[in-house]
Amino acid sequence: ELEIGQRLLVPQAAPIRPVIALYRSDKWQYIIIHHSATDGGNSLNLNELHKRRGWAGIGYDFVIDNGTDGKEDGQIEVSPRWIKQEKGAHCQASDMNSKGIGICLVGNFSKEKVSDKQMASLVYLVNILRKHYKIPKERIMGHGQVPGAKTECPGKYFPWREFNNKLNLSIR
Repeated sequence: ELEIGQRLLVPQAAPIRPVIALYRSDKWQYIIIHHSATDGGNSLNLNELHKRRGWAGIGYDFVIDNGTDGKEDGQIEVSPRWIKQEKGAHCQASDMNSKGIGICLVGNFSKEKVSDKQMASLVYLVNILRKHYKIPKERIMGHGQVPGAKTECPGKYFPWREFNNKLNLSIR
C-alpha cells in the first residue's frame, strides 16, 4: 500500500542521453553524420536491415531516434560497434569506416526536417566526441560531403547552418 510522501521509482527502459563511453584511441579523426532514409526505426531495425545487406550488423556507432518504434525522440542509442571499438560499415569513401565515427539520425531528411530533440542530442553527442578525440569542426561532415561519396545523405533538408551554429565553437 502506498503512503503519502512515499517515493516511487519508475525505471525508464533507457535514458534519452546515456553515458557515452570514451576510449583511448587515436583512430577517430572524423565524425560522419547520416540519416536512415526511413520514416521510422531504431538501432534494432537498422541492425536487421544491415544484416540483410550482408554486413556484420549495424554499421553505425550511434543512432539518434525520432520517436518511432518504441524509442523516444532524440534518444541516443550506442551500438555494439562503438562498445567494441570495431571498424564501421557506414561510409566506404575515403576509408571513413576506419577513421570516422558514424552517427545516424532516424528519418528521411530528403523529405522532412530533423526534430528539435534529435538536433539537441546530435549537438550533445558530437560535442562530447569532438572534445575527447580532438576532432576539429571541419572534420565533422555529412556522408555526402566525404570525398568520393555519391549520396545525398544526410538529406537535402539537414540543417547544416543550425547544426554548426549550435556546436560548441570554443572547441577547435
